[in-house]
Amino acid sequence: MATWTNNAQRGNPMKKTIKVGAVTIGQAPRVDITGDIRPMLAPHIELIEYGALDPFSFDEANARFAPGEGESVLVSRMRDGRQVTMSEEAVIPLVQDCIRRAEREGAEATVLLCTGKFPEFSHSKLLITPQPILHALVQKLSPDKPIGLFVPDSSQIAQVKEWFSASGIAFEPVVASPYKEAELMGQRAMALKGKDLAFVLLDCMGYGCGMKEDIYASCQLPVILPRTYIARLLNELFA
Repeated sequence: MATWTNNAQRGNPMKKTIKVGAVTIGQAPRVDITGDIRPMLAPHIELIEYGALDPFSFDEANARFAPGEGESVLVSRMRDGRQVTMSEEAVIPLVQDCIRRAEREGAEATVLLCTGKFPEFSHSKLLITPQPILHALVQKLSPDKPIGLFVPDSSQIAQVKEWFSASGIAFEPVVASPYKEAELMGQRAMALKGKDLAFVLLDCMGYGCGMKEDIYASCQLPVILPRTYIARLLNELFA
């Protein structure tokens, strides 16, 4: 049975609730992300969260999914706020399971709360994978200049260089973990001040609105924050 909510402030008194599966490669709930984006979403968009690492403790996740030599590195957050680093290859089947579960439980779309590169997932409903969307945006906005790029971990720079080079995007990297170094964002952004860059991309869903403000205040460059960009995309699709 359809659920309906009052949405008079949008000019439509009755709109059907849209369930959107929100899949993190860490653990749900991601209160750090939803705290920023829920207030932005239209009232009838309901986020249902799923975490690839939900069945595992912090120690289990580190033991089972730690990246090996030559493997792509992903960084995320456990439910208690601790940072976890894992192999992309190891987490892919867990993410696929979350997508299937979200669709079984009524999600009309699923969004990945990660800016990493993934293979094609099996899905029957709309699947929003941020990386190709962000890369296409950056390509169009910065055809002639490099960008500033924040990444959570120094071990990710080589793979990020490969991914962005494939998209024809040059960048100046800045390493700052949103899970361990949130208070240092402004200080790290000083490395970009005065450089001839188009803007700054925060290449992780873990970066938040407060961090964006600190980065802008320090380097005075426009900043793209993936979590809020994707939230606006959900509104465009479903509001």
